[in-house]
Amino acid sequence: MNDRSWTTRPITRRRLLIAGGASAGLVALSGCSWLDTDPAGDAGPSEAPGTDLREAPQLAARVEAGELPPLSERLPANPAVIEPVDRPGVYGGTWTSALLGPEDEAWLQRTVGYDPLMRWNPEWTEPVPNIAESVEQSDDGHEFLITLRAGMKWSDGAPFTADDLVFAFQDFLLTKELSPAVPSFLTNGGQPATLTRVDDQSVRFTFAEPNGLFLEQLALINSGDVLVSLPAHYLQQFHAAYTEGADATAASAGFASWTELMLARSETYQNAEKPTLNAWMLTNALGDATTVTAERNPYYWKTDPDGRQLPYLDSLSFEVVSDAEVILLKATNGEFAFHTRHVTSLANKPVLAEGREEGGYEFMTLQSSLMNEMVIFLNLTHQDPVKRAVFTNKDFRIGLSHAIDRDELNTATFQDEGEPWQAAPAPDSRYYDEELATQYLEFDVDLANEALDRAGLTQRDGSGFRLAPDGSPLTIEVEVAEPGVVPYWLDAMNLVVGYWNEVGINARTRPEDRTLFKERTEANQHDAGVWVGPGGLGDETRRPFFYLPTMRFEQAFAPAWAQWYQTNGAQGEEPPEPTRRQCELFWELARTPDPDQREELFGQILEIARDEFYVIGTLRVPTGYGIVRDDFHNVPEEMPESFDFATPGGSSPCQYFIE
Repeated sequence: MNDRSWTTRPITRRRLLIAGGASAGLVALSGCSWLDTDPAGDAGPSEAPGTDLREAPQLAARVEAGELPPLSERLPANPAVIEPVDRPGVYGGTWTSALLGPEDEAWLQRTVGYDPLMRWNPEWTEPVPNIAESVEQSDDGHEFLITLRAGMKWSDGAPFTADDLVFAFQDFLLTKELSPAVPSFLTNGGQPATLTRVDDQSVRFTFAEPNGLFLEQLALINSGDVLVSLPAHYLQQFHAAYTEGADATAASAGFASWTELMLARSETYQNAEKPTLNAWMLTNALGDATTVTAERNPYYWKTDPDGRQLPYLDSLSFEVVSDAEVILLKATNGEFAFHTRHVTSLANKPVLAEGREEGGYEFMTLQSSLMNEMVIFLNLTHQDPVKRAVFTNKDFRIGLSHAIDRDELNTATFQDEGEPWQAAPAPDSRYYDEELATQYLEFDVDLANEALDRAGLTQRDGSGFRLAPDGSPLTIEVEVAEPGVVPYWLDAMNLVVGYWNEVGINARTRPEDRTLFKERTEANQHDAGVWVGPGGLGDETRRPFFYLPTMRFEQAFAPAWAQWYQTNGAQGEEPPEPTRRQCELFWELARTPDPDQREELFGQILEIARDEFYVIGTLRVPTGYGIVRDDFHNVPEEMPESFDFATPGGSSPCQYFIE
């Protein structure tokens, strides 16, 4: 491990600088110290042993054999420069880890695949250029000029240019046969953006309305990486617009049409032949593999400060394992160089802690972006008018909250590592609101009963359960997606419904498959549900699903209102005034180019969320952990944990090394 802390502490926002010589009305983002564009060519390499090589020995041997051009011809004119977390590394070694079954693309995305146009800075406070050398945003937020790195190449040596972005945008994302809906990050004002090729290294995105969140979206998995993962020179051979007889080619390959073949060849983790811009190239597809391997990309476009080409590691080897218990055993045996998923739970921490010395690994800290481990949400747009009237009564939700013994829940489920917390941003968040986070947390049966009485549930049946205000029976099924989402949810929710039974609420859990859970919540058929609470730290404005109704499934506390929000009022059900105001503020936030103004608007949204108290929080666990083998270096001692940060991708795995 290293002694350099990697934290998510708040920092002063870096202002956008006026670009010298840029187009009028544009501001530019350039690299910062950890991802620079000016390698220290005069200072010479570090004196650390083994760091006097400018490229990996295996690549140098290929150059010597005439199989590769020299390094100077493989790097772009202005490579991105990564500052090592601890110290310059040495070349060689394999990163070992595991995938939980053949569907676990997420771990590959987080480790091999996080190199979008923009990326997050280490503090996870702002997006910075990555594949893009620079980005210039117009003052009004309508236009974004993206300049790529001259001389950059795909992993097969073909040039990477503006034509690749044009192809990805025009011939894939805007082609209905391949992409039925234009990705949301490329639309606003009900219209897709337009993309103009300026020159070989530059494109301009133009939006119908100001797009205040575009640069953040370009730093996310499944957004900013999509535009740079569709190599034109490779995929055009399967595309009917570029190749005659594309359907015949598809048929000979066993596909029904050129579109099916095109979609298959465009897959990143199911087609190892597709060229990439990532640090490592897959050598076999995920598919039915028992182990997924990847080797270094000889044309990777990042260096360390001494001008030494990254990555330091030769390869990755991720075993595909179907049972999490097997992954846990392998972890305790020290078989993984670095791993943060599947088994690094609170329940497993004692087991992994006991195995550290013999397994030769230590823990690193993951600063959770979650504001809650289990948010309980009633369906406020329930199709049953009686249940809707009860659920939308704020006093009813207050009563349910006061009935929960969160201290007992913490001991039983979270090994006393949790903190009672409502659905609210974390203390380190710029949006922290103490009242929002702590209101109605007190476990008090008397307060619970008083609130439920105020809600009109004063009558009871022969079993002591409260009746609805109209005298009809009231039952609540809390749907829990399982297995494989969060293992402790069902046990935790069984405790909660027990607390609710004690104050006269006839509630029970309903475990069901995640697919069914998603279908039912999206169809507005659920009484209540539980889900993890994002939007705690670093992703508050991108994942505000429990602060206002923007999500129609899984985190769906009001799917009919969310449909109204998502369709700009064309479908769904118009929410009541406070909630409608939130939606209008969030629409305005998305159109606002100034980050300080966006922050102010989101603060207003949270004020309304505090007053409305839509959902019931349980506990927040501030930190998690990963395991790092003793010989695996440059992994930060702390880093944010979030899919948005692509953990650990946001920490630049290309600078990890083994020694």
